[in-house]
Order: sequence, then structure tokens, then C-alpha cells
Amino acid sequence: MLDQIRKNRIIQFLVVAGLLYTAWLLLYYLLIKTQTNWDYGLNYNIVALAESFFSIFGVETSIATESDHVVLYLDAGNFRGIWVGDECNGFKLFSIFSVFIIAYPGKIKHKLWYLPLGLIIIHFVNVLRIMALVMINNYYPRYLDFNHLYTFTIIVYAAIFVLWYIWAKKYSNNE
Repeated sequence: MLDQIRKNRIIQFLVVAGLLYTAWLLLYYLLIKTQTNWDYGLNYNIVALAESFFSIFGVETSIATESDHVVLYLDAGNFRGIWVGDECNGFKLFSIFSVFIIAYPGKIKHKLWYLPLGLIIIHFVNVLRIMALVMINNYYPRYLDFNHLYTFTIIVYAAIFVLWYIWAKKYSNNE
């Protein structure tokens, strides 16, 4: 009996998550991406936050804006910058995290604070990722591609996984 209940919960989670993610994709590609500049605003926010954090440590940076991306340069006059575009801004990661939290069992009152907190943490990890990539690009440019494609992808997804794990173990009402 208990195994059947678990199977039903898993199926329910997968169906709800699948429907939410499909709805999200439709909303994103049909409305948000075509009718707003949300992605560009998020791109700029990440770069501006990275620039602010660098300034705390006395590191000089500059920002250049393009039509669909923002570039962060380390030290004025350096021509090696990190381009932050729509694929780098974490917006899709926000949706994956959100869908999991919404679809997974748990009290609404916990979801109302855990979801925004998780999104802020994911955004912060992404800002740190951009900062690290700027440093790598400036001092060790030959390692940029590897770190961009593998190291920091693993780090960001690991952060999301840890947030999911904490939710599932501590805040869900799933035995």
C-alpha cells in the first residue's frame, strides 16, 4: 500500500512539474522573450552586481552594453570581457528551480518564502560565476571555455540541487 502511495506521488509530481514547465516555456517564448526586455534587464543586473562586488574589493571594471547582451571588462582598457547574454542570465534556471518547488509537496507558507530565497541564492551564485569568469578571462584566458562550459555549470546546478534537497528533506510534507 505504501509503495502505491509513493508511486502515485511521484506520478503526480512528474505530471504537475511537466505541465508547469510546459506552461513556463510557452509563456517565456511567446510572451516574455518577444514582448519584454526582461532578459536584457537580467543580463544587465548580473553585470552591474558583479561590478558592485568587484568595487568592494577595489577592482576596477567597466560595462559595455550591446543590443542583446552586456559585457563586463576587468580593469579599464582591457579588451577581454565577459559577454552576458540570455543563455547566461539564469532565468531558465529560475524556472527549473521554481517548478520543482511548486510541484513538490509542501506547505504554501513555506513555498512563499523559500522560493524567493532560492531565486536570490541562484542569482547570487550566477553573479559569482560571472565574476570568476571575468578573472579567468583576464588572467588565464585559455581556461575560459572549459570553466564556462563545465566547472561553473556544475557549480550552479549543484547549488540548485542542494536547494532542492533542503526543500525535500526539511520543508516538504512528504514522508
